[in-house]
Amino acid sequence: VVRPNGLDHPRLGVALAAKTVGNAVARNRLRRIIRDSFRLAQTRLPAADLVVGARAGVRGAPAAAIRASLEALWTQAIKTCVP
Repeated sequence: VVRPNGLDHPRLGVALAAKTVGNAVARNRLRRIIRDSFRLAQTRLPAADLVVGARAGVRGAPAAAIRASLEALWTQAIKTCVP
């Protein structure tokens, strides 16, 4: 979900369910990957609140595939919020 905010920087929210992702180790691994990807893309992103949720396909997915998916998500967020 992407919503413009009144600030001058983007913010990130992460929602990961144990049923979808797995145990705490898997959830924390995914959180680290998401936060790192956001940190690298932060300068390109518009001032918006972004909430990232996980789907069942993320369980067992390699980190490179997750990062590629997140990059596509950031690109989509840029197109959505910038006129």
